[in-house]
This record gives sequence, C-alpha cells and structure tokens, in this order.
Amino acid sequence: MSDADPRRDSRWWGWGDPAHRVELPASATELLADRIGGTDPTQRSAIEQVRLPDPMPLSDRVRTAAGVNAVYVDHEDRVRHAAGQSYPDLVRLRSGELDEAPDAIVLPADAAAVATLLEACAHERVAVVPFGGGTSVVGGVAPARGGFDSVVSLDLARLRRVEVDRRSLTATLGPGLRGPEAEAALAREGVTLGHYPQSFVYATIGGFAATRSAGQASCGYGRFDELVTSSTLQTPSGELATLETPHTAAGPSLREVVLGSEGALGVITEVTVRVRPAPEAQRYEGWMVPGFEEGMEALRELPLDRHRSSQIKKSLRWRIGLEIIRRSGNWPKSQVDSVNSRL
Repeated sequence: MSDADPRRDSRWWGWGDPAHRVELPASATELLADRIGGTDPTQRSAIEQVRLPDPMPLSDRVRTAAGVNAVYVDHEDRVRHAAGQSYPDLVRLRSGELDEAPDAIVLPADAAAVATLLEACAHERVAVVPFGGGTSVVGGVAPARGGFDSVVSLDLARLRRVEVDRRSLTATLGPGLRGPEAEAALAREGVTLGHYPQSFVYATIGGFAATRSAGQASCGYGRFDELVTSSTLQTPSGELATLETPHTAAGPSLREVVLGSEGALGVITEVTVRVRPAPEAQRYEGWMVPGFEEGMEALRELPLDRHRSSQIKKSLRWRIGLEIIRRSGNWPKSQVDSVNSRL
C-alpha cells in the first residue's frame, strides 16, 4: 500500500491501531458483569467474510473524470468506507453483514479533479459521499444512494496541501490531512493549530470544517469554526470560494454556510485557518474537587482570573478506575476508600 491508496492503518471494526491490543483485566470483566449482567461477546467476522451488496459498475465518464489509478473497488476498501464510528456503525460492522456499501471508492488527485468528478457524477446519476477520516458518529459517511443509480465514497486522502503564511499567522490546509499530519507539518514552521478533538488521530481537516468540530482543546484555541478564515467548496454546479478575511459584522456569511455542511452541499477542498506560534512547553495537570458544584465554580473562576486553560473537562474515569483497582486487590482497601471519598 502507498500513500496514494485508500488508508488501511486503523481497525476496520472499531477504533485505534490494530497492532495495539488491550486486554480487559479480570477485575474489569467482573465490574461489567455486575453493572450490565453476564456477558458473552460474539466473535467478529474477518473482514473478507463481511457480506456486502454487489457493486454497481461505474460509467466510463465517471471513471475518466476520476483520473488515472483513482477508482478502487476492493472488498476491504468498500467495507472500510461503509460506516463511521458510532455505536450502531460498529455493531453493523461486527455483525459481518452490511446492507449498504459504496460501489467504489474514488481518490481524486486535487481540487480540479474533484470538480470534474462531481460534474460527471451529477450527469450519470451517481451519489457522492465525501470521506475524510471516517470518524463520523452521526451517519455522515453512510453510503446512502437515495434515488440514484450508484454511490461512491469520495476519499480526500490525496489532498494534503500545507502552506503557511508566517506574517499573517494563517495556514492553508488540504482536507485530507489527518490531525497529526497537519500538526506535524505546522510544527516544522514553528506554529500550531491547537485543535484536538477526541478523533484527532484519524479525523481530517476537511472533517473538522464539515462538522464544526469542537475539540478537547477548544477552551483555549477555540472551536474549529472560530479558527477558519476562508474555505473552498466544490459543488456539482461550480466552486464556492469564500474571501480570506477576519470575521466581520457584515451580513450573512457564506463561510458559515460551508462550515458544518456535513458534505450535503458539496466537497470542501481547501481550508485556511488561523495558527499560533507553537508553545515552548506543554503542561497537563489534573485537579480533584469534592463534587460537581465545586468543579463548576472552579471552572467559572479560572477565566475570570485570566488563567485560560486549553482543555477543561470533568471526568468520572477516576471512579471507574478506582473500582477496577479495588476489585483487582492491587491497592489496600483503605487507600482506595481514602481517594474515593475525595471524588
């Protein structure tokens, strides 16, 4: 597999790196059994055993518009582009049978190829579903053909342009860049975007824009829509390119039409965002408070005191973790009870 091929470096049936295995300890299995009853998990099918509907052939016009070596119909690629990462998606994938799957996966080389492909698909009655990292949890990458003859998944992985304007502190990014790829490229220029949603590892710049992504670091650097200065959208009827200007008070903004459009209006092929000088150091701290009300008051006072954290969230993971530790017997009960009383 090359960088030009559809990506296959994540679990097709769930989240994460397939080489990284995590086994539940017996204490965690015991806790789950207590909370949700006895468990007897079913074994997932191998990817080659997943049943898909037969693909509809694409017309010569669509294949020509897609470009050379841009159309993929392999079974694995169709499975990987058939669902997102929601709980229902994962249940369907693990069941070994999918009622819907794209007839083909298309990887255009650039924005011009996207425009040509959309025009051809509109003429040939082919539904197009934009695909970035495949991390949608709201059905955003579902291969729904509706009343069309065929459906293709338009994978933007080849659109990974990075251009930084150090003077203006902006960066123009391709929609196919994953979060880590974008940050690595920006770091080489001494800047950062600072947008870290939970899907950061696999989600893409185009997906950030299409979903109005709000990341874990949104408290400091801002939601993704707050970082965007301009965008380009390819549609079956032409290109919509917004002006690269700061946010203004003038009338309705076409930029806001593109942001959050979820692929329904067209395909985002370029995004220009505000970046900041990369911090010299990063520090993460965890604070424990007696209860929810005290935590809310602390979060209210932090920005008033000009201490603006890049990431603020309340988590119950400590309670779950402590329960697993208690059951495992690795800590004395007195220590576990002491920590638990302060959560």
